[in-house]
Amino acid sequence: MPAECSGSAALRRLGSRLRAMRDAAGRSVWEAAAVLGVPADRVQGVEAGRLALEPAWVRPLLTFYDRQAETDSVLAEAAGAGSGAWWDAYRDIVPQWLADQLRAEGEAEMIRLYAPLFLPDLLQTPAYAAALLRGHTPAADEGTVARSLDVLARRQAVLDRREPRPPVLWALIEESALRRRVGGPEVMYRQLAHLRALAARPGVTIQVTPLHTTHIALMSGPVQLLRFRAPEAADRLLLQTVDGASATERADVVRHYLMALDSAASVPDSVPIAEWTTDCEESKGA
Repeated sequence: MPAECSGSAALRRLGSRLRAMRDAAGRSVWEAAAVLGVPADRVQGVEAGRLALEPAWVRPLLTFYDRQAETDSVLAEAAGAGSGAWWDAYRDIVPQWLADQLRAEGEAEMIRLYAPLFLPDLLQTPAYAAALLRGHTPAADEGTVARSLDVLARRQAVLDRREPRPPVLWALIEESALRRRVGGPEVMYRQLAHLRALAARPGVTIQVTPLHTTHIALMSGPVQLLRFRAPEAADRLLLQTVDGASATERADVVRHYLMALDSAASVPDSVPIAEWTTDCEESKGA
């Protein structure tokens, strides 16, 4: 069994244990979140086994549940559940929000993406990703760049696996993201070819929204929405920010973005990536 699958199972067991403690204490998710000073959906994610339990949360949480005697046991279980994932070897460049996202992507049944400025991580070629990384962090040494690309390749492997079947992927890309020449014409030429190859796979849809459209449903930065196989698991929304990303499972927020994604996807002029041609391809073929 792959390490990430084993770790996910351990997280689910720990989450179920914590949820049982909370239920036995007669406490709500919102009360537990208030004790920790975190959003309620963070507690829900831990109880669902999709997010790691922070060690600093254990003592105040178990004190709130009147289960202090089990503190050492829960800490030990949390340490075991949080280890064994492949990204543990990259903790110096993988922040907690990304570790949580890597685990969630591994369990997702469907991934929806919206890309207004740059292409999503899951769809990038190594050359495009390297150029983007060097532009964003010009001080990064080549070793850091190489390790970051390794993380990206292993993250993208979720789309290539056989068992369980890969998640259905649907991406809406703004024309501006395709016209922005990250790494130069040759890099973009190969990137576009890669997008078309991905879109030819079963279960993968990549659409382009032209600049001349007037849709305003998604006036935001990059969006990633995950839906999981387990029916009781809430959808997870990831919004990228300047310094990282913000994740939530709040039903009202997720519903808002889901409606916005549906609305943006219905723009009449949107076309499949297979029918899209950019300047760099035209010049390449000339």
